Amino acid sequence: MAKKPVALDGLLNTESRPTDTGIPQRGAGQGAAQDKKPAKRPGEKRLTLALDGETYKRLRLHAAETDQTHQAILEAALAEYLKRANA
Repeated sequence: MAKKPVALDGLLNTESRPTDTGIPQRGAGQGAAQDKKPAKRPGEKRLTLALDGETYKRLRLHAAETDQTHQAILEAALAEYLKRANA
């Protein structure tokens, strides 16, 4: 039995923009430039951080409430941790 093609007419709204959630998104609003990686600063090193779902959700909510990026929040938290640890 052949499958019928699905008609998408009227189902896709290509006129409206995504709803602004207030949560900072990497590359949001940059159009074609969003495919480019940000330039590294001199001496900059990068790492990947894996978080459980609840911690990630809390980070996103805090970022939205304080109008900060994940990067800024994590840099400040790490600096404070290292200061307390005398590292």
